[in-house]
Amino acid sequence: MRRPLDATNLNATDIEPAFALIQALHPGLAVDDWRRFASPLVDQAPSARSGLVGVRNEAGYLCGLFVYRVEADLAHEHAFIVDVIAALDIVDVMFVIRAMMSMIEATARRLDCGITRIRVKRNQVGLGLHLREWGLQVESEVLSMPVSAASTNRFRPSPGG
Repeated sequence: MRRPLDATNLNATDIEPAFALIQALHPGLAVDDWRRFASPLVDQAPSARSGLVGVRNEAGYLCGLFVYRVEADLAHEHAFIVDVIAALDIVDVMFVIRAMMSMIEATARRLDCGITRIRVKRNQVGLGLHLREWGLQVESEVLSMPVSAASTNRFRPSPGG
């Protein structure tokens, strides 16, 4: 039996319910921080270059979400970037991921993107495996450092070097 899932752009009333999914990725995140992040991304038109999309199960509850933006890309002109992706389902998480991937692909095509890039956090090993089954491959590695750490001059050249 196919379960009906619905993927749509989220609106302001969805910010609070979506917080439970985000907490699975960022357990230390405060709800006020999530609200500040999510508020500019909701209530977007289908042509928006950034947004927050949710997947609802048959009971209407959010079981997946992703945040996207379109960036300029040297090789592909436009890249569809998915930075935050969360999928939780008691029955079949792969079913939710498939629904999200269908929406990701449709949105990337609609926004005339030449490539899709999904950033998977280190603690999302299972999600990474599922996405590879969908056909995604590792293209690069993202290295990061808090900006405050960069200003401590830890990377000064050594004397004589």
